This record gives sequence, structure tokens and C-alpha cells, in this order.
Amino acid sequence: MNNIKEIVREKGLQMSWIAEKINVHPSHLSMWIAEDRYPSQDRLVRLARLLKVKVKDLYPNVKTRYTYILNEEK
Repeated sequence: MNNIKEIVREKGLQMSWIAEKINVHPSHLSMWIAEDRYPSQDRLVRLARLLKVKVKDLYPNVKTRYTYILNEEK
């Protein structure tokens, strides 16, 4: 189970805006939320950075070396 939809709702963001910022088709983002597909680790990190959360906040059960995402602009 993931928390993408809840985090996006809490932050008041649009799915289409998020998809554009992380360079994915909006339907892919929808599939991630429905868990029909899963993001690559790179895209997962980009999503976490954009939302300014930890990867663990998005996917609590995913093990990754990116445990903390710094809130820094690149």
C-alpha cells in the first residue's frame, strides 16, 4: 500500500502538475497510486523530493537506500 494520493491531497497539488514535474504521463502516476505499476527508484526519489517527503512516507513497506530525502533545490 502506498500513501501517494493522501500526501498529494494534503499538499493540495494536482496530479497533472506532479506528473509534468517528474516527467511521467499522468496515467502512470494514476497506476502508481492504484499499484497497477510501480515507479522506478529514480522516479520514486524525484516524487519524494517534489513532495518534500521521505520515500518511506510514500511507500512505507519499500526498502531502499534512499531512506531520507533532503528538501534541497537542485
